[in-house]
Amino acid sequence: MSEGKSKFTASVRESLVESLDKKAAQLKVNRSAAVEKAIEVWLGKLAEEEEEEYFAKHAQELNEEARSWNALVASELLRRSWDD
Repeated sequence: MSEGKSKFTASVRESLVESLDKKAAQLKVNRSAAVEKAIEVWLGKLAEEEEEEYFAKHAQELNEEARSWNALVASELLRRSWDD
């Protein structure tokens, strides 16, 4: 089933429209198809950046937890070696 289309208006630099039209002509698609694809690509890149940021932050938290755990284990091992 095909998704419906919506019209919208955007004001952009003329040089951007010229570049868009040239690329659309090279790809043998109309301007609307080129804009639609560009928006899809842009949204995909934003989602990837957000995901990378999330995982980088989460990795940092995990690394901090691992360092704390390693310090705790090391101090416990040291304590046990002194008790023996």
